[in-house]
Amino acid sequence: MTKIVGNYLKHDMIHLPINIKHSHCYLACINVEKSEIQVLDSLCWEHKRVDLTNMLQGLQYHLDILKTQENLCNHNWKDLDVTKWTITEQLHNPIQKDSSSCGLFMLKFMEYWTGHTLSHHITQEIIIEFRYKLAAILLCWKTNTAQASATIEESDYSEGDPNDVVMFECIDENQSNTLNSVSTEKKYQSLITVLSNMSVHELESGLCNYIKSINSAETLEKVWVQSSGPYPISLTLKRLQRMLNEKLPMEHDCFNLVVRKIMFDDIQTAKKTKGLISKHYLDMRFWLDLEQLAYSVSSWPGIKYNVSSCKTVRPLPYTCQHNFFYNIHLISSLFQIHIPIQSNNGFILSVLAKDTRAVYILDPTPIDHIYQRNPYAKYVPRLLWIAEHLPKAMTNACPGSTWNENIFLWHQHIINNIPIRNRELSGYLITLFMSTWDDEKLNFPFLKDGYELRKQILAKLLTFKKNDCEVNMPAGVLDIINCIRNIQTNMNVKT
Repeated sequence: MTKIVGNYLKHDMIHLPINIKHSHCYLACINVEKSEIQVLDSLCWEHKRVDLTNMLQGLQYHLDILKTQENLCNHNWKDLDVTKWTITEQLHNPIQKDSSSCGLFMLKFMEYWTGHTLSHHITQEIIIEFRYKLAAILLCWKTNTAQASATIEESDYSEGDPNDVVMFECIDENQSNTLNSVSTEKKYQSLITVLSNMSVHELESGLCNYIKSINSAETLEKVWVQSSGPYPISLTLKRLQRMLNEKLPMEHDCFNLVVRKIMFDDIQTAKKTKGLISKHYLDMRFWLDLEQLAYSVSSWPGIKYNVSSCKTVRPLPYTCQHNFFYNIHLISSLFQIHIPIQSNNGFILSVLAKDTRAVYILDPTPIDHIYQRNPYAKYVPRLLWIAEHLPKAMTNACPGSTWNENIFLWHQHIINNIPIRNRELSGYLITLFMSTWDDEKLNFPFLKDGYELRKQILAKLLTFKKNDCEVNMPAGVLDIINCIRNIQTNMNVKT
């Protein structure tokens, strides 16, 4: 050990990992230039650093031995009494948001700490990405010869982690060729094991970062997601990549396919629980194509049901054409109609509630300053259009029903406490509103930021089980998608 400490003297900065009773890790940096012990702790724990003191005392013991040696190498250390050096905390606010990433933060500190500052910004999101990258780096490292030179078996020891392994002695040359042939497969299985132990959030982050990194024009033109029923929608990798661009709004095909995915999930849930379909979704294409509209309001592919038994219908953005209400008689017995409206490159959700005679407006777009004094004025033209055409359609379909009333005279409520974002994000938010609206309120999940929502929506498309073009995806991408599906399936089983 004294010899190792002697090698420290050849360097101007030493990074020492510190572990606090197997519960937390942080970095202690010996800065020779400043004669300073610099502490980088991702949690900024406030304590006396007893563990660091013990480490420095151990280091000092070996330095004292070196000071007595006549052949001590030349070095730049001004002072060998490290226990007297100043200890400084370099971070003053915690940057770690979970309870398990301290070791990964410590590795990044080692990589980026210059002795004066961090050369790169480090966040919890970066560490989440780094976690899966590190696993892949270690498994695919060219110097990783463990698979080819040793046999790996599970330990029979009853205590400890069930994934513990035992490394046996090196094998003879006669067996090496056989092991080399399966080395790649073993590494692949090891990588799958790592992926299987990651959270959905970590898997989605890794998948989205991989998609963002692709710049091959040929690859970007490949169709990654395609659904044939009830009509074909195809999304190239380039269009999926654009969903992660925070400056771009949601494309209509992406929007429509997300709704199809939501409907598919509802159908599968109804089949498993032997329940009824509580919502019926239409999309923009249906409003422009009367034949498709007539077909779609009856049922979705894979299940037959009478739309009149559904509690809610949630059509997507419409145009101001009379086609919109061509088949409105098929939904005349519904309690609610959800109408997302496209306005100024943004999306707004209007919910018409027949039982309470109320119109609920969910608007995630910024309010223009001209509407500050009267926010309702923003929605008047659209509500007037609906009020004019809805009674006409309902008169023939359901005489005397509430839907024949002038909905402009109904109570109008602008829902507060919803996240106000830029117009580019509104399409993503509306799909979330549609699936979380329940009895005059939103059961809205915690939304950290817009990019996080984009990742979640993109993951919905990539994990769509009715995707006809998974064959175009790389094997590694499919592995991550299958891991996400497995986690979601297990969660559904538990609930």
